[in-house]
Amino acid sequence: MSYDLYFWLSGAARHPRRLADRLADEKADGLVPDKRVLAFRAELLRRWPDLADMIAPWHQDLGRRQPWGRTDLADRFVGVTLPYGWEGTSALPVLAAGYGLDSYDPQSEQLVSPGSLPQDRGVLDDVAQVDGWVNEQHVVQLLRQISVYIGYAYDDLDEAALTGALDDTNDEAVDGWFDYPLVGTPTLVIRLAQSPGSAVVSVRVEGTMDLVLATRIETVMDLL
Repeated sequence: MSYDLYFWLSGAARHPRRLADRLADEKADGLVPDKRVLAFRAELLRRWPDLADMIAPWHQDLGRRQPWGRTDLADRFVGVTLPYGWEGTSALPVLAAGYGLDSYDPQSEQLVSPGSLPQDRGVLDDVAQVDGWVNEQHVVQLLRQISVYIGYAYDDLDEAALTGALDDTNDEAVDGWFDYPLVGTPTLVIRLAQSPGSAVVSVRVEGTMDLVLATRIETVMDLL
C-alpha cells in the first residue's frame, strides 16, 4: 500500500484538497514557477535517491527514466507516492518548510505550512556538517545570512577579522583552512579555504544543526 504527499509554495492553495486532486492529473494552473520548488526536489533526491522512482512530475533530473505526462511542471510542485512505513516521512514537512513550501497529505487532509511548525521543534535528522562553495565576493554575505539564522550579531569587527584571512588558504590541503566561529544558537564553526587558481571559496559549516537550519544554509550557498 502507498500514500501521496504534495508540496507547493506556501500560501498557494486556498483549497488544498482541490489543488491536490488537480495535481494528480497534472493540472497546475495557478501555481507559479519558483526555483525553491526545484531546490527542494533536488534536496529530496540527494538525501533519498530511492525517491527517483516515487517522485512527480517528470524532470530531467530523473536521468534515463522515460518521460511521462507533462515535462514542464517540476518548478511548480512536487508529489511523492510513498510506501507505508517509509523512513523519512516525518522529516519531509520540516525539510519543505526550509524552502518555504507547504506540505499536504490528502489522505488525512492535513496541510503543514512553515508557520505552523513550532520554532523550537526538534528535528529527528541532525546534521553535523554542510559543505558548499561561494564566490569570494560573497563570503561576507554568506556569513551575515548564517548569523541571522542562528541569532548571532555579526558586525564590522567580524568583517575586519576576515580581512586577508583567506590569502594563504588552500582547500586541497588538510591544514589549509581558516576557521571562524559564529557563537549563536547553535554555535557553528565556518571553515573557509580558497580553491587554487580560481575565485571560488570552499565552505564547510560544522556544528549541531537541525534539518531546517542545514537546508537553509545549503540553499543560501546555492543562491549566492
